Amino acid sequence: MYKKIMQIGSIIIMSFLIIYLGTLIDWFFRPIIVFVQTLFIPILLAGVLFYLFRPLVLWLSKKMPRSLAILLLYLCLIGIGFGLISFIGPELHKQFTNLINSMPFIFSELKNVLREIQHNELVLRFGLEDVFNWEDKIEEIGAIAGGILKNLVANSLSFVGTIFNTLLLFIIVPFILFYLLKEGERLPTFFLQTLSREKQEKVRPILSNMDETLSNYIQGVLIVCSFVGILYYIGFSTIKLEYALILAIFGMITNLIPYVGPWIGAIPSVIVGLLHSPMQAIIVLAIVVIIQQIESLFVQPQIIGKRMSIHPVTVMVLVLVAGRFIGVIGMVLVIPIFAIIKVIVTHTYRLWRIRQEEKILKE
Repeated sequence: MYKKIMQIGSIIIMSFLIIYLGTLIDWFFRPIIVFVQTLFIPILLAGVLFYLFRPLVLWLSKKMPRSLAILLLYLCLIGIGFGLISFIGPELHKQFTNLINSMPFIFSELKNVLREIQHNELVLRFGLEDVFNWEDKIEEIGAIAGGILKNLVANSLSFVGTIFNTLLLFIIVPFILFYLLKEGERLPTFFLQTLSREKQEKVRPILSNMDETLSNYIQGVLIVCSFVGILYYIGFSTIKLEYALILAIFGMITNLIPYVGPWIGAIPSVIVGLLHSPMQAIIVLAIVVIIQQIESLFVQPQIIGKRMSIHPVTVMVLVLVAGRFIGVIGMVLVIPIFAIIKVIVTHTYRLWRIRQEEKILKE
């Protein structure tokens, strides 16, 4: 027991020492970091799309060669992409242009609304006027947001790098995805061949469980987010909320963040409703709450189910901590990463228990 503690302690000390030495020669690791940062997003997107489209490719592969099935999938995706652009593109462009032009007015009206709330009789009675004293912050946010949006439209030359990176994504992601869909099933086998037969039997169920966990989570989350986005758009369009399409897309994207995301996505919608009238803001909030209840009670349990087996409190803590240290990307990725680590730890612990029981029986 003492030897094991010393071994673990030595490994931890060596790890920290390696990290410290790495900070002293960061010039050596800089090219590696840049290389990883450049490929991280394309590989991440290709991985998500791989788990999303793999069932369809496997089904098509029963009727035709795998390469032909993938090319057919690409043709269908291109067709759907052009269809969506022609269908929602003009409306999205119109709403986005109106939003940019109305940005100064929106923040000015928001300041007026908050000023009215500050001078409300009930607010003054309970001494809550400082709670709604956000005028300076709103002015700063408005200036920053307005500047960013105007730069996106007007100063297109300064965004050549962004455009290039976007085009690069459109080239690299399909390339990586093609080979993942074509050869991805062989990756676990290739990895297992580097291990001994005894270890292969132990590692194979871990890889299988990790694959199943990721597949269930990615497919489930994307279906749930699409469902929520469609319901948002229907609800916002029904009450004639301005910028309904943009707000629905924003709500759909923020829904990727568990628990916290839906309420982050609701903030702009409630603000836009509040600028029209307090009643519309209340209706918008009611729509968001109803959709989230439908998702939580009916959609999410059926699609994702309890396969993740992670307690809601654990999810909340993980999301908040990841958001604090890594940002939005961390909030989105922390749950599948935690699920993978949980699978590895669970299987490792199970193997350790079996070994301990075998030792006891031998003694």
